[in-house]
Amino acid sequence: MSDVPPPPDRLYTADDLYAGWDEDDPMSTARTFDFVTYRTARTQGTRTPSTREVAEARAAHDVSVTWLLDEAIRDAQPVAIMGGHDLTRSSNEYAMIAELSLRLAGNGFTMLSGGGPGAMEATHLGARCAGGDLALDDALAMMRAGPPDTTDAFPFRRADVLFDTTGDVVPAEIARLHAWQAPAFDVAARTAANPGASIGIPTWLYGHEPPTPLATSHAKYFENSVREDGLLAVATAGVVFAPGKAGTLQEIFQDAAQNYYTTVGDRFSPMVFLDIDGYWSTDYQVRAVLERLFTDDQELNLSWVTTPDEAVDVLTTQAHKH
Repeated sequence: MSDVPPPPDRLYTADDLYAGWDEDDPMSTARTFDFVTYRTARTQGTRTPSTREVAEARAAHDVSVTWLLDEAIRDAQPVAIMGGHDLTRSSNEYAMIAELSLRLAGNGFTMLSGGGPGAMEATHLGARCAGGDLALDDALAMMRAGPPDTTDAFPFRRADVLFDTTGDVVPAEIARLHAWQAPAFDVAARTAANPGASIGIPTWLYGHEPPTPLATSHAKYFENSVREDGLLAVATAGVVFAPGKAGTLQEIFQDAAQNYYTTVGDRFSPMVFLDIDGYWSTDYQVRAVLERLFTDDQELNLSWVTTPDEAVDVLTTQAHKH
């Protein structure tokens, strides 16, 4: 037996991934389906599977996830938001992303992200509040109400700290992870009756970054390259790039390549940059590179904005053209 989960027959929900999570039991985090699957994947090789059986089982799982994701967005207007996983819940940028996602979801777009912490979590927080059960300001207050460990950036840059040298979990670090997760579970519970829909697309390669319970469904993969390419490819109504670092830069140029060669649906998906304080145009000079790369006609699909209102206007206008 490979111990790889069988191909799912529907996208995962938070209840699937977090079955057994208990707000009063910090160690319950380590017993959830999601964490157990990640821990097993670590022992079997996250990047290179240890056996052919494991490789084939993961491939079958991920193909099924791709089919299910394609079906879920078949008649949708999918928009993805990319940005830093270390964005703090107390930051203005986090609130801006949540507001943007709320507005886009309210305008009929299906919100997507990598499904993890930071900018990804903010995406699903905003979309979830579009259901109307909880005002975004109240949801943000709940996310920020805990001790510093829960309101600052996601506390684990690498997975190693969660495990000791024998591969066993470190209880104190699991407790920190559980505490960080708790505010999102509180908001999810408050909005359970009528959550605004969104889809997270995470990976067990970065399994130490927990999938947010704020997404209504998750297309979770083993193979990160399939996940990254798929996340950008399915966001046919546009991708918003919030401030981020290496991972976000990789996604920008991966999306640029897809658009340059129109490899997805023979169309250019709009690229919208939250250029706060010149983050993308000056600090990282992405604007100069892309404007040099694309033709004048292709450049019409690039937008540099500083507010949620501007981003909503751009994506709504672009959607009406298709």
